Amino acid sequence: MGRFIAPSLAAFLLLSSAPSTRSQADTAKLKVRAVLVDKDLNQKPVPKLTFVLAPFDGPVGEAITGKTGFDGNGELQIAPGKYRLSTPDPVEFQGKKYSWEVDVVVSLPESSVELSNDNAKVTAGAATAPGRKVDELTTLFQKYQNAVVTVWSEVGSGTGFCVDKAGLIVTNQHVIGPSALISVQFDAKRKVSATVLAFNPEKDVAVLWANPSAFPEMIVAPIAKSETGKESVIEGERVFTIGSPLSQRKILTSGMASKVEARAIISDININHGNSGGPLFNSVGEVVGITTFRASGPGIAGIVRIEEALPILEQARKKMGDGTLPSARYLPVEPTDTYPLDALKETISAEKFNRHPYLFSDSGFDVTMVTPVLKYRNDVEVQLAAAKEKGKRTKKHDAAIQNTFEPLQDLYGWAEYVGEYRPILLVVARPQLRETFMSALGRGLASSGGGYGGPAHLKYKTDFFRMRLLCGGKEVEPIQPGKAASVVNAHNAFVNVTDATYVGVYSYPANALQPSCGQIALELYSEKEPDKPNRKVLDSKAVDRIWADFQPYFAQKQH
Repeated sequence: MGRFIAPSLAAFLLLSSAPSTRSQADTAKLKVRAVLVDKDLNQKPVPKLTFVLAPFDGPVGEAITGKTGFDGNGELQIAPGKYRLSTPDPVEFQGKKYSWEVDVVVSLPESSVELSNDNAKVTAGAATAPGRKVDELTTLFQKYQNAVVTVWSEVGSGTGFCVDKAGLIVTNQHVIGPSALISVQFDAKRKVSATVLAFNPEKDVAVLWANPSAFPEMIVAPIAKSETGKESVIEGERVFTIGSPLSQRKILTSGMASKVEARAIISDININHGNSGGPLFNSVGEVVGITTFRASGPGIAGIVRIEEALPILEQARKKMGDGTLPSARYLPVEPTDTYPLDALKETISAEKFNRHPYLFSDSGFDVTMVTPVLKYRNDVEVQLAAAKEKGKRTKKHDAAIQNTFEPLQDLYGWAEYVGEYRPILLVVARPQLRETFMSALGRGLASSGGGYGGPAHLKYKTDFFRMRLLCGGKEVEPIQPGKAASVVNAHNAFVNVTDATYVGVYSYPANALQPSCGQIALELYSEKEPDKPNRKVLDSKAVDRIWADFQPYFAQKQH
């Protein structure tokens, strides 16, 4: 988007070129006004501003594009509903760049939205001060960050990057692993399902397919082309990557290409866990590799050259023709706010804390319903116990100095620490270990004869496959369905066990367990019987306890 030009006499609007399948009676008018206030408090219309509307919920078709006129006004005739309005190109104004991303509810017969300084995302312009220019790396980061997404799977998360306008996304194969559920997230509020089209474990490359209409602002990262006599990256060249080591935040990390090999690039760039699968750019902003968390040594990262991914990318393009475009319906996302600090600090004074409502065992699984309160209590329990013992030593002596120890004073950055306590419900289903029949029989016979039967031979009773949480018979969609590998290897005089399984770790919204649901049930599926659930109806007292834990958070949102 260029700089401002003076407003003209009249406005014009640009409607979507796609043919309408609805009558005027079925659609509502949306008026968009874009105006910025300058340093002298004068209102300046934003002319020729392109904006994109994408439906927020439900099945999505092509995104609708509109444009403001010379007076900063634009109109669209669209179906009623909730939309995400975004501007693909930023507006440069008085040394800064302005862009917008707002939620809009369109209702009959007419709705309006204003794009202004108050709801804009503001970044530095090309020059932040007279005589000082922004580093070229900063410009490249701002240019290509919208090509990067967070990739979620049942076994973890990583980074991916768009390589095709059709919605093809490249990532590491180990990020998705054996997961049957894959999703990609563009920002804090938008996440959709994705399909695996092609992958190669040896090269650690996978190509996903997501519906591009869900993220109209997403751009394609340019892939470097290797030509005879011209390397896409050379030793000593500055390189950088854009990843998501902190969930949805897009982070830039830079370094140097130390060595360029036929299949890999060796670099001193710091690859955090969440950067796996992200793009490695050369100094001119071309993708030359795929980052991976698997380092070759301290301070050394091995990066898969992008040439290794090209054959897999071609396989994916061929499969697109026979496949079905994934849904653009937005999936639940983790909330961006945190559980209130004061409410957690108050739990310190409660000496007795009943964990029974959060725990139960059923059908070979031990289940824990983890709320922020339970997680916090578990985290500080050791310090609370230590403080209590210290208090006993001084309580009986009147002359002793009292209340000198605060168990949490060593946690620097209190607010940041508690910020880890997200307002979500975590349901953890862990398969139980049990003694094998022959082990129990042999040890029992030995014991009856007064002898020692040796250590108990244990193995997991079952293997976790998936879970469903039901509120009044209706499934509650999880924020993230996850699995964590659990490996046990213990050999001593008491037990003998070598086994592995998956633990189910599903996160749900804070309002997932409401007393108003009526009956709340948890269905657990094992790998042995993936279509046959073991159903457990939750105790009403447990539901009340969990619901009460989230009340401080709900109260905070109302203020």
